[in-house]
Amino acid sequence: RWLVCLGALLPGAGCYFVVAYTYVFQFEKVSNFTECKECPNMNITLPPVSYSIGIWSPQKYIWMMIMFIHLPPRLAFLTLYRRLFLISAPKSQWYSRINYIYMLTLWAEPFGLILVSVVDINGGFVLHALGFAIWIICFNFNMLFNILLHHFGGCRDVHDRMETTWRIKCVIFLVGYFCAISTPITYPYFTAHCSPFAYNLFSLAELIEVGCNSIFYAIAYFEFPKTRITIGIKSVQRNLNELDKMAPALPHKDAV
Repeated sequence: RWLVCLGALLPGAGCYFVVAYTYVFQFEKVSNFTECKECPNMNITLPPVSYSIGIWSPQKYIWMMIMFIHLPPRLAFLTLYRRLFLISAPKSQWYSRINYIYMLTLWAEPFGLILVSVVDINGGFVLHALGFAIWIICFNFNMLFNILLHHFGGCRDVHDRMETTWRIKCVIFLVGYFCAISTPITYPYFTAHCSPFAYNLFSLAELIEVGCNSIFYAIAYFEFPKTRITIGIKSVQRNLNELDKMAPALPHKDAV
């Protein structure tokens, strides 16, 4: 339960909190918000998430604290799904390849989130945009790979609950996919035509994508209801002969 709360729900709830904080306590920033000098006198009612998590204070400090708490539990999802799909893996080469790529994109997604959080949109727009692209692309591929492995690995037949979670993940994937493909359309359209409507759509897609991310990974609570993850140090006993081979004793110096 704590793994799901910290690794899945915390970033979504935290992101919505810092955005709501801006509207409640710093509404003047929203009412007077203008994206770029090329589009003067164009107020945008829904600023992008990037400003709340990386520019405006104290929201950016709250978000960094959330990231510090969130990332270690998030990496546990790699272990959960890796074990699930390896145990149920059919003897198929393409299944193993998809599972391998899935593990890579699961690692890359939090890297993109770190990059988009650390490098703000004003300090390094290119790196910030790169981090956003890595995060949103890897997340959508993670959803796709998860759904495919879930289906072809036979997980749907294990329990009715697994069939239900698979259907829910398909719905979330469709919503997240259409939001993701809209962002490279709405933002360039905004920069070309100074359209506040296009920019508001871009910001709305960001917010929806954040919610999809949290809900999708929170489903793990129902897929692993009795699973516990423990972290510890395992002691390994070795006999003296093995230790001598690994680190032979120093030669004794003869006494004069």
